[in-house]
Amino acid sequence: MPKTKTDLEERIARTSYVCGRCGSCRSVCPVYQEIKWESSSPRGKIALAKDIFVKHKSDKITESYTQRLLECTLCGRCEEICAADVHTRVLWLDLRESLRETGRLHPNFQRLGEQVASTHNISPTANEFRLDWTVDLDDFEVPEGKVESEVAYFVGCVSSFYPQLADIPQSIVKILEQAQASYTVLGGEEWCCGFPLISAGMSGEARKLAGHNIEKVRALGVKTLITGCASCFHTWSKEYPRLLGEAGGEVEKELGFEVLHVTEYFARLLREKRLMPVSMAETVTYHDPCDLGRNSGVYEAPREILLSIPGLEYVEMFRNRESADCCGGGGNLQMVDSALSQAIATRRVGAAVESGASILVSACQQCVQTLREAARKERLPLEVRDITELLWEVLDRK
Repeated sequence: MPKTKTDLEERIARTSYVCGRCGSCRSVCPVYQEIKWESSSPRGKIALAKDIFVKHKSDKITESYTQRLLECTLCGRCEEICAADVHTRVLWLDLRESLRETGRLHPNFQRLGEQVASTHNISPTANEFRLDWTVDLDDFEVPEGKVESEVAYFVGCVSSFYPQLADIPQSIVKILEQAQASYTVLGGEEWCCGFPLISAGMSGEARKLAGHNIEKVRALGVKTLITGCASCFHTWSKEYPRLLGEAGGEVEKELGFEVLHVTEYFARLLREKRLMPVSMAETVTYHDPCDLGRNSGVYEAPREILLSIPGLEYVEMFRNRESADCCGGGGNLQMVDSALSQAIATRRVGAAVESGASILVSACQQCVQTLREAARKERLPLEVRDITELLWEVLDRK
């Protein structure tokens, strides 16, 4: 993030000169596809930012401008397609920081910051209840704070505190038990990863969360940290080293342990024959979460898992991998415009149906929640599941 307003002004100026206004970003921006106003497009936002910050027209930082700037899922699609190689995603985050610095933080973001400061998570529930999702696990007890385990499982706020998604962390620990993996969770010592705050323009507060979480994981002496949340994974692997000034090399050399998404770890276990799937006669498609795929580069592991299941027919949606459309649930968009978020999700589940699949899986709890709600509201013949739920269902448990 830029340290001074001058830094931001210079970056906006450079970006506005580099931007060729070709319009390529408009064709892929999920927000522009729904709103259709130039001010909602990436190039439109750059032009507005130049007018305000470079030409010093601070009086134009209106509620409407703030709304337009925050109507973004931070999916990174505009950056991926940009022929001028403009790093738009970082710019959007910098501009959100500027809103906070100028006292124009969105009220819902303000409440989010207060909530995380109070409970160390995104919900009103006290952090000591982070393991409530384990209550229905009758066959084993999830180890908490177990030192010298091979793996630490970072559950994330959404999986921990949203009961409708409890099957996801339950599936993950069941799979770990099935593979006889040595693992542990942090329980109440796990704090929000901080990505919701980074997305809201509050990276300073996120830095405090990062410091706490890294300290607690290091104290466990684990070799690998895994998480099933795409945003948690992106934050641990990409944001934490930068936030703490530890960037400049491989993540595990900086943090002291390896960071993997659960799909990467479970794909490894499948290759090692520690997990054995049985046949499943379903047609399945996969939605690439933006923070796992385009923003972190993990594409193959989820597909490796699906292709390892005998009998399963795997089909790709028309837009996939680095070209995948967003689910609509990223960038805190639901706090800014829930209807817009839902419209983007509706477009994506429609693409899943067009693929011919009966099951849509993803590898992100937020994606699953957003897409599942859209499919339900549209009454589509489509089951939306997390990939770990599907994997647990097909494992040979003999």
